[in-house]
Amino acid sequence: MANPNVTIDRQKYVGGSDLPSILGLNAKYGTSVFEFAKQKAGIIPNSFKGNQFTKYGQVMEPVIRDYINAKYQVNYLEDTIVDSDRGYRGNTDGIDRNVDIPILEIKTFGEELDIDYYTAQCQFYMETFNQDACLLVGYKRPVDFYTGVDYELENDDSYFNLEFDENNIVEHTIYRDPKLWAKIEERIIAFKKAVEKLRKNHDMTEAEFNKIFYGTDLIKMSNKMAKLENRLLKYKDIEKEHKKLKEDLYNLFEEKGILSFDTGTMKITKVAPTSYDTVSIDTAKLKEENEEIYNKYKVTKTTNKKGYILITAKKESEK
Repeated sequence: MANPNVTIDRQKYVGGSDLPSILGLNAKYGTSVFEFAKQKAGIIPNSFKGNQFTKYGQVMEPVIRDYINAKYQVNYLEDTIVDSDRGYRGNTDGIDRNVDIPILEIKTFGEELDIDYYTAQCQFYMETFNQDACLLVGYKRPVDFYTGVDYELENDDSYFNLEFDENNIVEHTIYRDPKLWAKIEERIIAFKKAVEKLRKNHDMTEAEFNKIFYGTDLIKMSNKMAKLENRLLKYKDIEKEHKKLKEDLYNLFEEKGILSFDTGTMKITKVAPTSYDTVSIDTAKLKEENEEIYNKYKVTKTTNKKGYILITAKKESEK
């Protein structure tokens, strides 16, 4: 069962677990900031009641906390603090004010612990509890952590594998960062302002909400991008027509035996097809037949890909 301190009066307070949604980090899981704001405003209910992943985290949390307490001879205990002036409520997985890293935050994860995803949460707890360091402890879920089919349907804890393996533990220390917290708090304040306006106007559109939450600069730039994107879509249609016309011209040149043609404004030339041989190694077969040689000459390169903006045009029915 979820900690009641986290769920009671959730519309009234901002908690650490709210930050991923406020900062837009939950968009990849299908929850937009606007949808989360409507939940906070009481317009729509929070339909998410948990699943096997969240439940596993809940049942393993005390086990992991006991392990950390025993390993470091500390006494992390769950605690809740409420800052009524700012409307914050911090529910930490553990605090021990007598150690160098007073805050404990516990997460279970799949392939890799997303430190960036949880950093804002740790900053929130350090701010609300006025501490300078947070121990982020991740526990990698085993493949067979849940043997049921769908926890939301079965709702049966007996399907969980509760065996603890200390080799699945990863630890990261996150320190208080006033500059980062200032940026986070700026977003929280903007979010609360937008939610209050949403409470008074349930018919507010997502575009109107975004203007309040993100500010006019982002809206103006996004609108400019939308106009350019619409122009690009028209160019893509022209590009398709251009490609088709080139293919038709090539076939006509073939049919009439023409190599080049001068229109007066441009010269059109037919380029004959060519072929050439390339040499490649079937790495899968090499690895299968001689893994030692494969490993000897295998080279691993790390490619850093720069972040970018992805534009997806809406269909007419979605506008």
